[in-house]
Amino acid sequence: MRIGQSMIPEFEAEMANTRKVLERIPDDKLDWKIHEKSNTIGWVANHLADIPGWVDMTINKASLDVAPVDGEPYQTPSESTTAAILALFDDNVAKAKPILEGVEDATLMQPWSLLQGGQELMTLPKLVVVRTWVFNHSIHHRAHLCVYLRVNDLPVPGLYGPSGDEATT
Repeated sequence: MRIGQSMIPEFEAEMANTRKVLERIPDDKLDWKIHEKSNTIGWVANHLADIPGWVDMTINKASLDVAPVDGEPYQTPSESTTAAILALFDDNVAKAKPILEGVEDATLMQPWSLLQGGQELMTLPKLVVVRTWVFNHSIHHRAHLCVYLRVNDLPVPGLYGPSGDEATT
């Protein structure tokens, strides 16, 4: 079994959990933010919907320049409804899965670079980028959304077992 294929069960589980959190966001809370210095729920949700798309960008390209000198900077999507955010997320997950399933181990060991204005910010093996910047990064921002749901008195879904909203005592 190739490495990418071995990652599929975890990818599916984490993306399913992420979708459960995204589904809970009411449209009227997309502009809410917990603090002046924080991003809105809508920004975090759009960012989460975008992250699975990074599988393609990482595996099929050698780098990403987030602010190319002669081009447009990378932009987080800005869908304005939960339904549109979920559609983007589902599309990115659906595209990412076959890429992971089909990637050769040697490709995952190739370097991938994040650039800004042509300057290298980091270079890591593609496998590390997928693990860190897709899997772990999704979990990180999903946790933000769970806190945002809680402080807005919205039910938090269970992810690795029942949440306080789903637990029975």
